[in-house]
Amino acid sequence: MTLWTLVYTEHMKKHKPIILISSFREPSAHGGELQRDAVESSYVSAVLSAEGDPLVVPYGATKKDITELAGVADGLLIPGGGDIEPSHYGEEMHEKIENVSKERDELEMMLVKAFLEKKKPIFGICRGAQVINVVMGGTMYLDIENEIAEPVDHWSKEGIVVADQFPEDSHSINIESGSALAEFFGLSEATVNSLHHQAIKGLAPGLRIGARAKDGVVEEIESTNMEDQWLLGVQWHPEAILEHHPENKKLFEEFIKATRSKRK
Repeated sequence: MTLWTLVYTEHMKKHKPIILISSFREPSAHGGELQRDAVESSYVSAVLSAEGDPLVVPYGATKKDITELAGVADGLLIPGGGDIEPSHYGEEMHEKIENVSKERDELEMMLVKAFLEKKKPIFGICRGAQVINVVMGGTMYLDIENEIAEPVDHWSKEGIVVADQFPEDSHSINIESGSALAEFFGLSEATVNSLHHQAIKGLAPGLRIGARAKDGVVEEIESTNMEDQWLLGVQWHPEAILEHHPENKKLFEEFIKATRSKRK
């Protein structure tokens, strides 16, 4: 019995879906050349609150590891983070591109491909939505301010930190009628927090747009066949606003619900 199979067996006893969350690498608190692989606690808390069991995937996982993980886990969450290396979608480096990690790109792209092959649920947040689109053959705007006329402010100085009110520079989104997002939220318009300077440009085959900002920027993507492949990506940070904007809880609840359904 392999380690991953053992983990899966133990979690099956609890009847909670195992949700893989990809990590990022940062300097260790101990200093020097030491590093650590980490995940922001808000993602872990959001998965736990929806009755999923999070399992962090560290850097260094091989293709064999990923294949095995995809076989035993129930769902995949790709969180926010730095920019994707532009060569993955046919572009060259730009002065606004930052925090690129070759290792993270490789890890998350392998994960998305493995879960697509297994047709298991995938949820992408901010960078995660972009990774999904790029893996499936889509393209990206390198920088919103340089490529989109009269954009709204997608790079909130307040970032994803909100209390009972959104920062003044948050923005609204228009939700497409008939989309999964419209069904989950029960709304045609919503306000979101925002912390990104890039956006989806060319939509990948197999995806549809579920929401846009007022300037036309894609804010949500989803599978064209959610029954066959539950896949959804949002450009905002729902994990940070669950308490005060509870419609966002539905994203995690529906994600976990889909993993339970796929188990059957």
